[in-house]
Order: sequence, then C-alpha cells, then structure tokens
Amino acid sequence: MDLQIMGLVGAVMYKPIKPTYAIRIQSGIMRYDEPLKKSSFYTMKEYTFDDDNPRSWGKMGATSITFNEDIAQRILNDFVQEGRTREVLLVHCSRGINRSPAVGIALNEIFTLGSDSEELKRQYPETNWYIYETLIETAQKLKIHP
Repeated sequence: MDLQIMGLVGAVMYKPIKPTYAIRIQSGIMRYDEPLKKSSFYTMKEYTFDDDNPRSWGKMGATSITFNEDIAQRILNDFVQEGRTREVLLVHCSRGINRSPAVGIALNEIFTLGSDSEELKRQYPETNWYIYETLIETAQKLKIHP
C-alpha cells in the first residue's frame, strides 16, 4: 500500500488516481473546512485530536483533545473495515509533521503496509511518539495483526 503523509495544503491539492483511504486529523483547538478534492477514489474518515502528549508536555490548550485508546481503537477498527482494501493510505493533519506521521507510521507497522518505518521515522523526527505508541499498544491489546 502506498503511504502518503501530508499537511493540509498537500492533502487539499492531492488528486487520487487509485482507491485511497484518507484519514483526516482535525484539531480541537482550530478546525479547518477545506475539503479534499471530490473523487470516487476516496473513502475518508475524520478524527479530532491535538498534538498533546500527557507523558511529556501535556495539553496544548484548554480546548485541546488528547489522543487516547478510544480514538486509537476507532482508527484501527475503521482501517480494518474500510482501509485495508485500498491501494493508497493518505494521512493528513494541519502541518503533516506530528500527528499524521504518528498515525501513518503506526498503521504501516501494525498492518505491514510496505513502507520503510525506519526511514519514515528519520523523515519525520517531530512525530508525536505518544500517539504512535498508543496506536501500537491498542493494536496489541486488540490482537490486531496484518
């Protein structure tokens, strides 16, 4: 599966040419309404959480939504039900440097999507590792395998 990790601008400009499962990550602090290009190739799921890390720096603000096991479980279950059959996984958040790499790298590892996770980790050094670890731990609890 082709893994695409992007910020909002890249995702809005992206034109899918293959069946694409898009994960849109919104923020509890600031929402964006720019739609992705209309395409019959898209299946899209939207989740709302911020770049919080309760293990390190805490919450980003009073209205921020911290990633948790419930959100992780929804992402994993939705991907099992609808994403695995697609040819492309597009994951995007506002800037494409913290939350979307965390989700993309974790899904790549959990479902053996085919991208080089070590290279992705080098490419996205500002990944939110709390989000990544929560997804990995939740997949293990749910006994999700490729």
